[in-house]
Amino acid sequence: MKYIQTKPSRMHCSTCDETYNLPQNGNIRIYKELKCPLDDFELLSWSAGTKGKSYPFCPYCFNHPPFRDMKKGMGCNMCTHPTCAHSLNSNGVSSCVECEAGVLVLDPASGPKWKLGCNRCDVIIHLFEDAQRVVVEEGTCNCGAQTIAVEYRQEKSRLPNGDTEASGCMFCSPHFTPLVEKQRAVTRPPGSRAPRGRSGRGRSRGKPKPPKDKMAQLAAYFV
Repeated sequence: MKYIQTKPSRMHCSTCDETYNLPQNGNIRIYKELKCPLDDFELLSWSAGTKGKSYPFCPYCFNHPPFRDMKKGMGCNMCTHPTCAHSLNSNGVSSCVECEAGVLVLDPASGPKWKLGCNRCDVIIHLFEDAQRVVVEEGTCNCGAQTIAVEYRQEKSRLPNGDTEASGCMFCSPHFTPLVEKQRAVTRPPGSRAPRGRSGRGRSRGKPKPPKDKMAQLAAYFV
């Protein structure tokens, strides 16, 4: 299939005359030469620039949603595949700190300027800059967020005491909170409900947000 950059950008096969829609208003690149486990399509990456959102997506799944709870135009950061390493269930960390239904999802290709992006709104959280490796773990913090493992090279470590490896919650672990930076203030309409969680591999992610006192601390920190 040929990538056509003129708007609306798309992919087109001249042999079978089939056209696939793509995410618009951003940069499209090959995503680490990896393939979707469902259809063997080569994954692509959409980004709005180095300081904007980014996420991988499968061109076929983007046009033909593989699961009932997915719609056309969804990337891997919204895919509910239970085991795929690129899916929401593997890289989702927590409910969004601002919008009602979003989940903060790690972009595995964003290093060394690692970031989480909400899969619903424009919230971006930068974290663990210069880390060699950042992975969402199986464990869950008491606040409902998934724990994260981070690994630094010795000469670039930003962890206390020059440690090169650590694991914990980006909201609650004191050795992590100084390494987390949000682009805009944390605000949430009074009385709004926390978004529902999502299931995967026998557990849930995107659980209810941290308690109100923790949210107040985060708001003061991120402003």
